Amino acid sequence: MIVPDKIKTFLTTTKDISFGYSEINFCNVDNLMDEQIGYSLDTNGKSLTTGNDGDWQKEWVVIASDSMGDPIIIDTSSAKLTVLSAAHGEGEWEAFVIADSLDNFKDILSLLTIASKDRTNPVDLEQNPLTSKEQKDILRSIKRQNPDTELSYWEAFFENV
Repeated sequence: MIVPDKIKTFLTTTKDISFGYSEINFCNVDNLMDEQIGYSLDTNGKSLTTGNDGDWQKEWVVIASDSMGDPIIIDTSSAKLTVLSAAHGEGEWEAFVIADSLDNFKDILSLLTIASKDRTNPVDLEQNPLTSKEQKDILRSIKRQNPDTELSYWEAFFENV
């Protein structure tokens, strides 16, 4: 697996996000191959990609997981490095767009980092709840910059906030 330098740089400069009960935990770039086990590779390093619909695609690289344990994926076949997610444990992979590009994903993470200030854990969030207006503003910004994005992913992220 060849990982573009842009992804490596992203992973070395990006920090995990904790927002109430929701989290996004990023892979360590030095262990990126190990993070592909169970997705594109089995425990012996053998490829699990077949090219069939519903199977893991060879162009997909796991870069993180969310609080539900679902992978956050970059589609390296896309020049923009589209960011995807897919529910694990469903028997097949039905990936959907959560950011139209890696650059837009960085922008989303910046919004979440700002909004999570003083709200990184459930106790802090209870003392300083996210307002409906703040949530709507963030979702509106995400959709405006990412017209192909499945907004329900981000709505679900805020359900745990």
